[in-house]
Amino acid sequence: MGERGRAAYDEDGRLIVRDRHGDELALRPWLEDANAEGFDAALLDELLASDADVLAERALASGEPSYEPIAGLLPRAVDVAFVGDPRRDERFIIQPDGSVEGLLGPLAEMPPESLARHGRWGLIDRRLPLPMLRVEEREQAAREQIAVADIGPDGEPGLLVRRQVGAAVEYLAPAGERDDPEGAFADAVLAQWRLVSDFHGRGMTLSGGDELLNDLAADSLWLADLTLRGCLPRYGIGTYDRLKDHGFPPTVIHHGRCLLEWGRSARAGEVIGCYLDAYVADDGTLVYYGPALSEYGQILSLCADYVALADDQAWWRAHEDALRRVWERLRRLRAEALADEGAPPNARGLIPGLPEADYHGSAEQWREYYYAGDAWTIRGLMDVARILRRLGGADEPERIEAEADAHRRDLLGSIESASVETEEGVYVPPGPTQTEPIARLTQDRHASYCNYRYFAEMVSAGVLPQRVMRRVLDWRASHGGELLAMTRFEDHLDDWPVLNYARALLQTGEIGRYQLLLYAHLAHHQAAGWLAAPEQVAIVPHEAGVRRYHAGQVVPCQVVAPQMLRWALAYEPRDSEILLVAPAAPAWWIEDGLSAEGIPTRWGPIDVAMSATERAVEVELRLPAGVPEVGVRLPLRPGEVLHRADIGGGLMLETADDEVFVRPEGECVRIVGEVRQR
Repeated sequence: MGERGRAAYDEDGRLIVRDRHGDELALRPWLEDANAEGFDAALLDELLASDADVLAERALASGEPSYEPIAGLLPRAVDVAFVGDPRRDERFIIQPDGSVEGLLGPLAEMPPESLARHGRWGLIDRRLPLPMLRVEEREQAAREQIAVADIGPDGEPGLLVRRQVGAAVEYLAPAGERDDPEGAFADAVLAQWRLVSDFHGRGMTLSGGDELLNDLAADSLWLADLTLRGCLPRYGIGTYDRLKDHGFPPTVIHHGRCLLEWGRSARAGEVIGCYLDAYVADDGTLVYYGPALSEYGQILSLCADYVALADDQAWWRAHEDALRRVWERLRRLRAEALADEGAPPNARGLIPGLPEADYHGSAEQWREYYYAGDAWTIRGLMDVARILRRLGGADEPERIEAEADAHRRDLLGSIESASVETEEGVYVPPGPTQTEPIARLTQDRHASYCNYRYFAEMVSAGVLPQRVMRRVLDWRASHGGELLAMTRFEDHLDDWPVLNYARALLQTGEIGRYQLLLYAHLAHHQAAGWLAAPEQVAIVPHEAGVRRYHAGQVVPCQVVAPQMLRWALAYEPRDSEILLVAPAAPAWWIEDGLSAEGIPTRWGPIDVAMSATERAVEVELRLPAGVPEVGVRLPLRPGEVLHRADIGGGLMLETADDEVFVRPEGECVRIVGEVRQR
């Protein structure tokens, strides 16, 4: 018979949790406030009226971004969180005041403005994303709540809550009675710890660098995975937990890639394979009410990258029938486009297709031309050809590559002819029949759609020249498209497709904006403390002084921070045989040392260790055989320049600004970059 579980604070402010088996955790709560007081309303008016991203310019002028300064720039988003056990489908939604509809009243009966001033939201520990709420008012006892999900004695999902007012502690089981609610709470916390630890123990591990970012990014990835029902997709919790939303392709596109690139290859293969089995119809269409043309290419590219990074050819062969239906459909659409004599002259060979599910009710939009669809069709087919060649094919990949090359020539020719010279630079339109420059990217609903998605997917496919990508990115930044590099959509922020912009920023060397977007999204597009990431969030605070969700939590937004952190550490440019190390790592990440182990690449997992001294940046890489070239960006402090680089275990090919390019000659490469002040 086991002992009874217990949970209590020690004198150091740690919550000591011991389960019935005697296993013990020492957890240190992490809490944030709403930043609801003292914000300058006139500044907000200035930000919203400006075509430029004024706040981003100020933030970048003050130095490399980091979490706390960026979090202090706006009132925080305060909204719901959720808890659940991944072995069951049910999720319990926790309101900002601690209440759970139909099960639990608020922690404290108080007006919203008082909660915004006195409430703090966070996690039971940065390594364990269970939501905590603490309310501290002067001359009143502090109130605190922690929520956790479990599986009850009857096998049904349950909710357990620890509430403390002053020194008095109460344990609640509002979803079902427990004989020993404190013991059940302790058992559930330890059980969640084991689940989270097992999840994060199966892939890439990080230490040093920005340890807060490491923890919060890992938590965000866990919450994204917790959103699903087993391996079945679920776009979001609450608002988007509807049958019609489950098949939304970007759920698996972004979540599957993030799992894969964090080294959770088994889980990625399960999730992606489950989607293919359930949502690819016999004719190669995706079973969803409004699949965008671009999503077909993104699905193909994701699956090709899965095979390359996981080295799982058996998985490809198991799902090749479904994938073949998708890519053959795209090839048919391209053939039909080439045969369409009624197509506009500058759209020759381009594929008309729905750009976005919200447009599905418009018959005209199913026949409209958007460059994003063609760009991702090309990318998807190129990646399919790469895998078919890897699996031993010859004639088929050659034919597909030839078709993709011809399609790309038609796409680039159309973009060149449709682009418009203006006094503010070259405007690249979202499609060949929409060439009127958009003066302000939030001026109406269609302009907002172009800003948040169509331009983003154009530049993320990796088939456009850099000059074209830069033109799109520059127009967005200078025509009201951004706030702290996040995506403006009418009067709110909408970041679920923002990883497309993130990739383009990285590829074009916009490192400052990339770093800013990473921290701004984590701080201002996710709930303060609780980290739940909505599809859309308000810009203007409501009357209580906090910002609220404009639409509910969704998986693609939940994986933005972990995916961007992964790319900041290592990135593989498509169509180039090179590995980029630390392409977006700030200098301050390596001051006390940074290491990442088990980063998956197409050649196998790599380990990276970086540190800085007063005179040098030191890098040690452990690489699998076959990496042809490594480009290492050495994060330099302001005023520093790279003077020389000493290489061990490889041949230096060249240096450029803060980058060193090396041909590895063994499994270990050491780089010592000597730096000097300008």
